[in-house]
Amino acid sequence: MEEHYTLFFNDIDQRDLPLVGGKGANLGEMTKAGFPVPYGFCVTTASYQEFLRANNLPAYIAETIKDAGLETIKTIGSAIRERLRMAEIPQSVKEAVLQALQKSGAQHYYAVRSSATAEDLAFASFAGQQDTYLNIKGEEEVLDALRNCWASLFTDRAILYRMQNGIDQEKVYMSVVVQKMIFPEVSGIMFTADPVSGHRGLISIDAGYGLGEALVSGLVSPDIYTFNKASGQIQSKSIAEKKLAILPVPGGGTEKVAITGEKATRQVLDDSLIQDLAELGKAIEQHYGCPQDIEWCLSSGLSADGSPTLSILQSRAITSLYPLPTPLPQDDALHVYVSLNHIQVMTDPISPLGIDMLRLMLPFDKSACSAEEYQRVKEAAGRVYIDISEILALKTARKAFPLFFKNVDALAAEAMTELTNRTGFTDRIKKDEKTVKAFKSFFKPIVFKAIQAILFKRPEGAIQSIHDYIENRVRDAEKAIEQAKPGTDRLEAIRRTADFTADFKNLLPRLMPAIVSFKALEHWEEKLLGSRNYTSILVTGLEGNITTEMGLLIGDLADQVRRSPDLIHEFENEDYGTLFTRIHNLPGHETFKEAFCTFMAKYDMRAAGEIDMAKDRWIEHPEPLAKSILAIVHSAPEGIHRQEYQLTKEKALKAADDLVKEVADKHGLLKAKLVRRLIRIVRNYLPVREHPKYLIMKLILLCKRAFLAEAKYLVEKGLLATEKDIFYVNFWELYQAIQDNHSLTGLVEQRKEECRHYKKLSAPRLLTSDGEEPKASYQREDLPVGSLIGMPVSSGRVEGIARVVTDPAQASVNKGEILVAPFTDPGWTPLFINASGLVMEVGGLLTHGTVVAREYGIPAVVGITDVTKKIRTGQKIRVEGDAGYILILDE
Repeated sequence: MEEHYTLFFNDIDQRDLPLVGGKGANLGEMTKAGFPVPYGFCVTTASYQEFLRANNLPAYIAETIKDAGLETIKTIGSAIRERLRMAEIPQSVKEAVLQALQKSGAQHYYAVRSSATAEDLAFASFAGQQDTYLNIKGEEEVLDALRNCWASLFTDRAILYRMQNGIDQEKVYMSVVVQKMIFPEVSGIMFTADPVSGHRGLISIDAGYGLGEALVSGLVSPDIYTFNKASGQIQSKSIAEKKLAILPVPGGGTEKVAITGEKATRQVLDDSLIQDLAELGKAIEQHYGCPQDIEWCLSSGLSADGSPTLSILQSRAITSLYPLPTPLPQDDALHVYVSLNHIQVMTDPISPLGIDMLRLMLPFDKSACSAEEYQRVKEAAGRVYIDISEILALKTARKAFPLFFKNVDALAAEAMTELTNRTGFTDRIKKDEKTVKAFKSFFKPIVFKAIQAILFKRPEGAIQSIHDYIENRVRDAEKAIEQAKPGTDRLEAIRRTADFTADFKNLLPRLMPAIVSFKALEHWEEKLLGSRNYTSILVTGLEGNITTEMGLLIGDLADQVRRSPDLIHEFENEDYGTLFTRIHNLPGHETFKEAFCTFMAKYDMRAAGEIDMAKDRWIEHPEPLAKSILAIVHSAPEGIHRQEYQLTKEKALKAADDLVKEVADKHGLLKAKLVRRLIRIVRNYLPVREHPKYLIMKLILLCKRAFLAEAKYLVEKGLLATEKDIFYVNFWELYQAIQDNHSLTGLVEQRKEECRHYKKLSAPRLLTSDGEEPKASYQREDLPVGSLIGMPVSSGRVEGIARVVTDPAQASVNKGEILVAPFTDPGWTPLFINASGLVMEVGGLLTHGTVVAREYGIPAVVGITDVTKKIRTGQKIRVEGDAGYILILDE
């Protein structure tokens, strides 16, 4: 092992990360690639491990750190660091370090930096978690800095960071970088992608005087230069007043020096150096294949001609950027991606197989036979993005899409308008007549059928018609999957069954009449009467909405449970896996059992975040349903849900009659007849809105069961560790593994690590191929100070106690509380029964939560970014459903 106690940079590359840590591996990689890196060596992890062994430290560390928690980190970290600082460096390690130091030149000053094996990784940068010692000179001084770096593996912040990132404390080892010290005139940080907007086409350079520590520690405001990669030009410059620099002190250490006079406000780097630095950054990014966070410095006298010399001190991947949707486009055009997760109001990551399940259903990329062949439906950090750029080449689409997205996600609509209105937007969008023609061909018959329904068809049969369609579709799907043989034959059956293309063509004409008529009603009411009061009321209390009916049936079940201590006892039993069996075996209660079985037969596939096939359905894990039923039992009067619904329905029907009457009185019978027709269409077609999602979830549960049956075979063959691991591979990886009989266990572990990282990322609503996240917010100046501004989607005002819910499986809402959520889908519906108001981060006029809120007659405001962080459970808040804002009344 002795020859590996130290390694020089020119002997190191990325493959040596276990020996030299992330920082050391990057320095070696860049040195070998020919980038201007100050020379040095790494004291390897083998040295660190020998140091631990020689001082009998492994057992001590393991025993001391095993109980580390937020309350004990400070004490535990201090004890371990002190023990390491007091320990002796083994002679074999000491000799290797001193030999490397002599070879590098013991007379030089050095920067001694920590380089942990869990540092500068794909999903965690660990920047600043361990210690750095600058301007170190002399053998004993270097050895002391080495020991201190080893000890800094257990700083409080490093222990906490590893806890937060799920990294085993005992499996992280420390290497130490010993690098010749550069005494820079100027230093800074360069991001080869804009760290704020995420734009991959921009380089952001921070620059200040002296050592970079002043910038990193936030002691000084730097100059900020933006460089445009495409034009090769400096795009902008922000010149700061620089009052301070950190400079090395002769003999060791650093000091803070004040900057005064003209130098403080002068541009730190001239334009030619900004250009040179940006080009160097582009080359480093190209070498690594991803955007980089680069530490650099500029010093005089190092080059032969005495001109300033640029040096690279470190480069690491920018871990904070949201990844680009893959597969990446193969052209230079601007691509615009919209988040399907936001459209479906579920912003959490989706499992890899769950993503491909959605791809199989959507009417795009039907010829794809591998993950690399998807051209329209992309994946980024576990979210699904649809490429709509070619459609946005159409002027009509640029106007229509924001109007459509206002119905599903108001902030996405605002962001899309801001993006498409930019100068030069249409010049960068790829125009493909073939795509446009296919788009028109798909939607033309749908629009034609919708117009027919609006003008001629009797709307009262819409609900029954779609019920019949769904029943036949599910029956045919069950038969197709049951008849398939295990293996790829079963996967092909799933693929055919999941294809929702024909369903879209059949179901969209049943949805569009309601949306068009609803907008028309708003228009005519405002034009004829100068108000929108009637329309907002008459779309509440709708009959036939399959999700609203689910909520009412849950209330009915709760009413039966409340009458029986035995049933209450069974629902309070937290062994939810046996709930169905216990209810079945309970003596008597036949009426409840029949109602419960009927309910589960219809709604077995529901779940929170249900667009991800991997999520447990109620039939698989009924805890959310059971808790909701209990919450109604304990906090709501019997039958109140039916009474409130009936009152809402009566109020809506009265509003409809009043609207027709007022139009007739003021504008005549002809216009009143038109309004009545629109009301009939809205009241009969709008409830259909939830049925396509209902069908999709039925099909997803069928396919999930088929996948799990296939997973059972794979577990028996040793190709998977558990049946549920199947959700961590995509459809084509699964297909290939079944064909070739090869193991998926290694891939599953990799995907689990990726999924843990993806959960920490906030998904943008809109994303471009530049990596930019176009954003927009509501601008209102007419509201009270402190208002949280959103989009009004259900009228009324309510004051009450907030109940912030991020996981409906672990929560319930008491009668009268206001539900505050990141999003909702049908799996959240049981929480609405007791709620007196709704606030959401994501949503539009026709998303699930807003439709249910209107039907229950409770005020709702949506599209308030991070509202689940701005409001706490227990606070008193006011929801202004008409004006579209929230006020926190009790801090």
